[in-house]
Formats: sequence, C-alpha cells, structure tokens
Amino acid sequence: MLSSLDIEKKIRASYIIGDIVGVMKAYAGVTMRRTEDLVQNIRAYEKNMLLAMADIITHYPGISLKEQSKGKKILVVFGSSQGLCGSFNEKMVDVVSSVITGNDILFVIGKRLKSSFELKHVPYEDYSDSVASINGIRPALKETVSKIMNIYKKEEYYKLTFVFTYIFEKKAEISVEQILPPDINKVNALSPTRIPPFTYLKPKIIFNKILEEFLFISLYRCYMESLRSENWYRLRSMDGASETLKRQLSNLNSVQMYTRQEEITEEMLEILGSGMFYK
Repeated sequence: MLSSLDIEKKIRASYIIGDIVGVMKAYAGVTMRRTEDLVQNIRAYEKNMLLAMADIITHYPGISLKEQSKGKKILVVFGSSQGLCGSFNEKMVDVVSSVITGNDILFVIGKRLKSSFELKHVPYEDYSDSVASINGIRPALKETVSKIMNIYKKEEYYKLTFVFTYIFEKKAEISVEQILPPDINKVNALSPTRIPPFTYLKPKIIFNKILEEFLFISLYRCYMESLRSENWYRLRSMDGASETLKRQLSNLNSVQMYTRQEEITEEMLEILGSGMFYK
C-alpha cells in the first residue's frame, strides 16, 4: 500500500500535468481563433483567382486546360507532425486508403501522418513536415511546392489532388479536392464578365501565372485548414485529459485522507502498545 507521502508526490505530478494541459489548451484555442479569420480571407482570394481564370477561359477558350480521363494522380495528404491530436491522422489514413489506386502517387505532409501510413503499409513517394504555427506556413510552402512540381512535371502525372481536414459547423470533415487541372464546371459557374479583360500580356502568360498563383493559394489554404483542424482535435483531446485529471485528483485526495488516517491510527496504537503512558 502506498504511503501518504507517495500519494502526495502523485498529486503534485498530476497538478504539473494539469498545468501543461492547460497551456496546450490555451495555445490550441488561440491558434484556432487566429486561423478562423485567415481561412475566410484565403477562401475569398482563391475565389478571385478562379474568377480571373473564368474570364481568361471564356474569352480565350483556346488556352484552357482540357480534362483527361487517363494519367496518374498525385495525392497530397495533410496531417500533423505533432502528437496529442487524437484520431486526426488515423482518420486521414482511412480516407486515403479508400480512394487511392495503384496508378496514384502519395505525397505526405506530417511526420505523424507518415508513421500512420507506414503502420498501415501504405506506400508513399515523399513527405514534408507539417507546420506547428501560422508563421511556419510560408517557409514550408516553398519546399512543398518545389517537391510537388518536380513530380507533377512528369508527363504520366496529370491530376493534382489535395486531401485535408477542415472544420464545418463544429465538425471535422475530410475533403478530397482536385486542384490541377482546375474543375472547369466550377470555374464556369462563377459567371465571368462579358467584357474581355484589357491586358498588355499574352493571354497564355496570364493564364499560366493565374494557375501558379492558384496552386500557391490553394496549398496555403490547405496548410491553414489542416493546422486549424489539428488544433481542433488537440483541444478536444486536452478537454478529455482535463476531465480525467480532475477525477484522478479527486480519487487521490480521497485515498490520501484515508491513508493518512490509517497511518495516524497505527502510530497511536504503537505508542499505546509501547507503554509510554504507563508508569
């Protein structure tokens, strides 16, 4: 049986863990609030890119990308490199395993997600670390875009698809979104302007620049959505850990009181048995 001092050490350790959990909850909450507004702005900018693409395709139809039924697909999957985020990575592995085919190539973002794929024996081509904060997104973009485009430039790969988790109405959903070539039906539905745009550059150059910017902002959005979702999962996990710690501390305090009473009783019995009160 543990002594009251041993139980006291456990209580102190639980309080220390509780402080750590509280800090992680606060950081996850702040990150979620910061990313919420940024995600809305990024989506609006991405829509403007699609609208510009719709203008070019409408007035210069000869330069649009044609959909191909054949050709391999690159799946860029967003996960986490940090732990304590529940089933965030495992759910992503389950979705990807159900949609990937033998002709597809897998690019993984997140060290933890990579380990999850390895446990499921799902092969992947390459991987990059995920980001731990908003400030880390832009440096990660350069490396990721470079690696992805080196694969995409191969003639056998035509479709580029992003798989990421996003938060919608307080629920986590996984999206499988084709980025390149852009969805023509989605672009045409934006109702482009009737007046041809006035440009001094060739339409092909403008179209290529729009595609480049569209890829960049789409990748930026997926990083942001994934970071927000990761912290959403982490916040839920920390809430569960806090409740567990509260129950554990309550039990430890009860056990400590009972143990201390037992120790005092034993000490009194030893004193009485030693004959110190008798002369």
